[in-house]
Amino acid sequence: MKRLKLLTCLFVYLSVSNISVAQHSPSLKWHKMYNDTLQGVRSEDALHFLKTKKLTPRKQIIVGIIDSGIDTTVVDLQSALWTNRKEKQDGKDNDKNGYTDDIHGWNFLGTKDGTFNMISAGTEEYREFKRLFPKYKDKDSASVKDVNEYAYYNMMKKKAGIVNYIKFFGYTAMKDDAYQLVDSVLQVTPGVSVDTLTINGLTHLPIDNEKWNKACQTLFVDMYKGGKDALWKKIRDTHRSQFNLMKKRIDGIEHDADKRLLMGDDMTDPKDRFYGNTILQVEGCDHGTFVAGVIAGQGVGNVSVTGVYPQAKLMILRAVPDGDEYDKDIATAIRYAVDNGAKVINMSLGKYTSPNAEMVNEAIAYAAKKDVLLVQAAGNNKKDIDDVAYFPSAKDKSGAIFSNYLRVGASDKRGKMCSFSNYGQKGVDVFAPGEDITSVTVGNEYMKSQGTSIAAPVVTAVAAMLRAYFPKLKAAQVKDILIKSVRPMQEEGLCTSGGIVDALQAVKLAIEYKK
Repeated sequence: MKRLKLLTCLFVYLSVSNISVAQHSPSLKWHKMYNDTLQGVRSEDALHFLKTKKLTPRKQIIVGIIDSGIDTTVVDLQSALWTNRKEKQDGKDNDKNGYTDDIHGWNFLGTKDGTFNMISAGTEEYREFKRLFPKYKDKDSASVKDVNEYAYYNMMKKKAGIVNYIKFFGYTAMKDDAYQLVDSVLQVTPGVSVDTLTINGLTHLPIDNEKWNKACQTLFVDMYKGGKDALWKKIRDTHRSQFNLMKKRIDGIEHDADKRLLMGDDMTDPKDRFYGNTILQVEGCDHGTFVAGVIAGQGVGNVSVTGVYPQAKLMILRAVPDGDEYDKDIATAIRYAVDNGAKVINMSLGKYTSPNAEMVNEAIAYAAKKDVLLVQAAGNNKKDIDDVAYFPSAKDKSGAIFSNYLRVGASDKRGKMCSFSNYGQKGVDVFAPGEDITSVTVGNEYMKSQGTSIAAPVVTAVAAMLRAYFPKLKAAQVKDILIKSVRPMQEEGLCTSGGIVDALQAVKLAIEYKK
């Protein structure tokens, strides 16, 4: 997300410092409230209403969080973590589920021995370009047999933003030839010391031949930027350093293996699911930690910063690196969550290219069969995702959206769509608060953030509340209730439901749903 990924991150940091605030500040929990100025989801009102009706949770709900991992030392989350009671931390697979010592979840982005945990992955478009580059780097359209794959390769090259870089590399290589020519002439020019020669001195040398003049013309911009008093050697060495780095990167496209291969599984085989390790806390797990806090933070450090549904138990599934997630890991994480008892899964992730989209859709179908609801962030690119491909597509073989899949856009305090949020009358189901949200982060600190990946866990928590108080409701019914009970937005055509999730109306509808 921070390197090649262009504006596609689902999580936008506003502050990384510890927030010093009053213990009962309404601003910290606006997303759970509702009044004339704060258009939250009314989760506190919903819990109060359930209490007045003398209703209590009838089931403890496990929420799977497919994300970047979690800081397991955060006191606001420790008591909320799901614990696999059938497993002991003894190096044995006690519950025979294929994952040894999976006490609080699993890391699908680490080697079995734990010596490597993948942090950064780049965009899917870059990975696909890199995969096909050795095959097509020296070919033109006339010599290609698989025209469809070649067209796909060129599309990935364009989307990865690599075209201009390759062109610039070619230009830099041309400059390197010029640098070498100038250097070779200087080496044999009497009275010239390459170590002390300035640009001004170089331009006044009595050398006049076509190749020299052309080389100096090529290097004019570099020399002009350096200034007449700059040493030729310094400008040349700066160029060489930059050119060598570019050569290394270009060579890496073809020869550096995808580090994801270190996990040892077959990335094309969805049945090869038993890879990874137990390490949930790694660099970059602040995203997953924040998301977990939005759902079920306990408010230990600040009572105002509790999650939307603190009674949920959080199953941590590390499968999202910095950059685009791998289809195999998302599919595997979904199946793990389903098989180990999660009834709601939060997916604060999404991308625009998916080489193995069907693998993920098959996992979603599996979750549907097992009555598990999945909640996904809609993305932060201001796109109408009815008009562009967005993944997981969550579509069955007939092209219909799965009934257990809910996609969430982000709304602001006024109840309007956040300026960054994706939208779509068909592609987005509901909106929920996604700006100026406070939650816990790494190191027991609180911070503010925004993004559709924050709106998604708000809805995930409301869904968990419904499944806890009304356990007979099926995943598809919970989705239906959340859509039908929304509070209408001023703007039309932004999502299927036309509104913002309203927990109070949702629980009222749930009470009457069977009737």
